[in-house]
Amino acid sequence: VRQVALEFHLRPLHPRRADDEAETLGQLELIEDLAHLAALLLILLVGAIGACSENLDTGKGCPLLCAGQSITVRDTVITPALAFDSTFVGFPQRGADSGILLAWRGDTIETRGVVRFDSMLTAFAPPNDTIRLVSHVDSSMLKLVFAAAGRRLPSKVTFDIYDVDESSDTNSAAVLANFVASRRIGGKTIDSAAFTDTTYIPLSDSAVLDKIVNAKHLRVGIKVSGTGSVWLRAGSVETGNAATVSYRPSPDTLVKALVVNPISSVPLDPAELKRDLQDYTLVSKYNIPATPGTFAVGGTPGRRAYLRFNIPRAISDSSTVIRATLRLTQRPVKLGSLRDSMVVHAHVGLAGPAVTDLYRASDIISAAGLLVLDSLIVSPSDSGVKSLEMYTLVRAWGGQSALVNQPPRALILKARDEFLTPMEARFFSTSGPLATRPSLRVTYVPKSTYGVP
Repeated sequence: VRQVALEFHLRPLHPRRADDEAETLGQLELIEDLAHLAALLLILLVGAIGACSENLDTGKGCPLLCAGQSITVRDTVITPALAFDSTFVGFPQRGADSGILLAWRGDTIETRGVVRFDSMLTAFAPPNDTIRLVSHVDSSMLKLVFAAAGRRLPSKVTFDIYDVDESSDTNSAAVLANFVASRRIGGKTIDSAAFTDTTYIPLSDSAVLDKIVNAKHLRVGIKVSGTGSVWLRAGSVETGNAATVSYRPSPDTLVKALVVNPISSVPLDPAELKRDLQDYTLVSKYNIPATPGTFAVGGTPGRRAYLRFNIPRAISDSSTVIRATLRLTQRPVKLGSLRDSMVVHAHVGLAGPAVTDLYRASDIISAAGLLVLDSLIVSPSDSGVKSLEMYTLVRAWGGQSALVNQPPRALILKARDEFLTPMEARFFSTSGPLATRPSLRVTYVPKSTYGVP
């Protein structure tokens, strides 16, 4: 570093004219400004030379000024990425689904809907008259509201309605046993071209009147069939488009029809079960055999895959993860065509180590999109490698390593329209062929501590 010294000598001015004196003062001011500028340039030059005067091996000392120094980015594939995986069947629990799936596919799939009307309207008020008890019924109808999405209709669809009132009403097998010809109380066949979102199905007036007069429960079972595969999604109490029963209590056309909403009177305890039993879906048939060495998502009833990860601590806890991609190899299921698709969401497992029942742990999960923004769109009959980006979750797992009783590093895969579509996706598991097992590709930067060189 060199120093520059400037020394100025001023001598007395001889008396001159006023304009000569002004010119001399201007020259002195210019010399003073140049001195200040020289001093400022000297300070900047010394700072720039000192900033990179040391040759460091890493970018820790001056990462901005010494642009030639870089960091190390590493890329690795973790196989096996999972400690284990499991498939759990029966989601959501009965009555908790957001709709009723009515499906029929020959000998492969068949589901039924059940709606309870345990409290019928037994009185009505004619215009300008006193209240009367219902002793006459006509124009009985079951109203169903269907979702436009996820619908498959053949040329003709047939609805059959059954009386499924059963003392063992929480026993699915006992309820399904009532879907027989002797208990049929209504039905209708509709051309697909004339099908509408709101459908009215005629019911037996005598059967409805018998429930009203004798204070019985009206519990209807709904079955669909057709000239080809049928998939329909009817509204439920949870969606606000639940089925209703209507009937006219008088031949007088001025008397309005009575409308009854779903309600369940039993069991008294727990109250949650009584609410869930207002309407629900029953699976009568699902003849798609399981495949060894795979885990499944979706289907009827709903399946969830529980994945517990095996990520080295040196990567998750002692590095900065830039990218983490879960790679799954799909195995085709003979259901539908490549045009059919389903969405698979990844949910973070929130159950702590005290929850040892993994079926229950598969239901204690985060909302979709929390820490895992990605999802899978797959066709059940497709195959090949599918990728799921989850680097935000892997980074979060590293940040919680110091917590006590932290949840296991688990991810739960579930269908977005769980139990509202019969489609199912299968992926090779940790027990599948070696080349098809789940793997995790991680791009990361090893962490380093900052300090004075």
